[in-house]
Amino acid sequence: MDEKQLLRLGGSVAGAVLPFWLLDLTLRAATGCAAWYPLYAAAPNLFSLGFGALFVALCLLPRRRTVGRVLYGLIYAVWAVYAVVQYGIWRIFDRFLFLSDFLFAGEGLDFAGYIRQLIDWRFVLVVVLLAAWGALGVWRLPEKLPRRRVCPALVVFFALTQFVAPRLYAPVPETLDWDSWQSSGYEYENFSSSFYDLALTGPYQFVVRDAYLTIRPDTDAAEKRAQVDAFFAECPAHEDNEMTGLLAGKNLILVQLESVDDFVLNDENTPTLARLQREGINFAEFYTPQYSNGYTFNTEFAAQTGIYPYANGNVAYSLSRSAFPYAIGSMLTDAGYTANSFHKSEAKFYNRGAMHQAFGYAQYHSALAYAEDDLQASVDRFLIDCDELYGAMVADEPFADFLITYSGHLGYDEIDALTTYALEQFPEYKDDSRPYEIGGLFAKARLTDEMFRRLLERLEEDGLLDNTVICVYDDHYAYGLTDRAVLEEYSEAAGGRLLERTPCFIWYEGCTPQTVTKTLQTVDLLPTLANLFGMEVPDTMGRDAFDPAYEGYAIFPNGGWLTDEAYAKNGQIVWNNGMTDAEVSEMNAFARRFQQVNDAILDTDYYAQTKE
Repeated sequence: MDEKQLLRLGGSVAGAVLPFWLLDLTLRAATGCAAWYPLYAAAPNLFSLGFGALFVALCLLPRRRTVGRVLYGLIYAVWAVYAVVQYGIWRIFDRFLFLSDFLFAGEGLDFAGYIRQLIDWRFVLVVVLLAAWGALGVWRLPEKLPRRRVCPALVVFFALTQFVAPRLYAPVPETLDWDSWQSSGYEYENFSSSFYDLALTGPYQFVVRDAYLTIRPDTDAAEKRAQVDAFFAECPAHEDNEMTGLLAGKNLILVQLESVDDFVLNDENTPTLARLQREGINFAEFYTPQYSNGYTFNTEFAAQTGIYPYANGNVAYSLSRSAFPYAIGSMLTDAGYTANSFHKSEAKFYNRGAMHQAFGYAQYHSALAYAEDDLQASVDRFLIDCDELYGAMVADEPFADFLITYSGHLGYDEIDALTTYALEQFPEYKDDSRPYEIGGLFAKARLTDEMFRRLLERLEEDGLLDNTVICVYDDHYAYGLTDRAVLEEYSEAAGGRLLERTPCFIWYEGCTPQTVTKTLQTVDLLPTLANLFGMEVPDTMGRDAFDPAYEGYAIFPNGGWLTDEAYAKNGQIVWNNGMTDAEVSEMNAFARRFQQVNDAILDTDYYAQTKE
């Protein structure tokens, strides 16, 4: 083979390899990965070129070029679809999916209508570019070449990239500190932030590394348990306070709202909820950090257990057999309560049938099992209007019910049937002076408010209202609004320091109204309720809101944190109203340790061995 033929062959092989690299570059560029790790950095580009070489080697094995082209097209199409899915997820959640998150595919079908709203010129451009790169690769796949030499060379190149690329990351610090996460080597080893991880590796190595860490056996269980023990030993012991046992013996109805954001809950949109919030104990600075991609179940799990789910995986399927003796349902059941849970969706969504039993609830009740159709089950008031469901809530006293509302679920456009229904019920929200989605969001929240109005009526009719506590919190901010600028504008107008601030309050007849301004987070709800109901306040990642020793904070999955005095994002201070440099460094270190201990609890099924 002369020099000219060799160059032509090399050009053809490179032309077939490059589309896989271009796919990676398109995805990383379109999703802003450069903010985390440079697009031009050697490691992710080497990884993607290496995988491209491996894929081309596979496609060159068949002797017939047509078969090779078909195989190339299939391999590329799989990765192109994966890239489009990740791009869509990024547009919604500002993060990517780990492999374990795909277990939520059934629940994700609810987003199908919402995805249509994301199809704009940017979405189309990404799809067109990905298709163009694939067509280029199929066309450039070489026909006549010495396979016995080229294919092994491509495989060797792949192996070299696997060996070299990880060594190009910044070294892991010998002594871990608060800013260790900024080391690319440290993050590659831990793989805890989907955005950072895909920026570091590109999509192909992202999947491979994620799969490896998922199946790798955990050999450090004893060390992790010791880490948890040390963390809890250092935390100040909970002491009784003026709120301890205030609600002991009362019935509890715990309600997780769907997308009723802080700017949504007011006298106009949700008059019943607004009254209860005003008359009750209002936690005005309550935040719902989103660790898992399943935002609703993320908060559900954290509120019930006092532990956040994995930031790089799921718990709904992997931990359904773990022990949660200090979950809200479990503790109240041990105290003699009859505990049940209620929601629209089937038990298989987020594996609630098994997970709610793990949380201590005797039975999970799906509205779909009683409703005539999906729309009826989607209207929150049905949970109360349906005699069978309401009867299961109040059959035996004392009772502890966990209700998850649904009516506020995205989307909020003309296509969504529930939005159309809500606007028909409350036509006053058809207001052309504001975006259609805002009207849809507000009308859907009104549907949820109607559930509370009817709940209060039925409890009073049955003589149960005087002895029942209603605790309400939200699952997440209204991320379902497709116009981010509008969302931020409304949230800022409501006085929220961050988008993640959401409503949380406790109401009961005769409550002395009070507002708690301490910064709190989802995992604080469990110990706060335990204290109010006179139960043991367990060692979890949360703290009792009324504990005078607890100054209050919220820890976010990217290493950021919020206190009454400062806010840090990605390890960097965004604003500071009084913390010293030493205090900031201490809080940065604590935020990382908080996450490590949280995951160690999940990794080791910690409570299975500590509960007597």
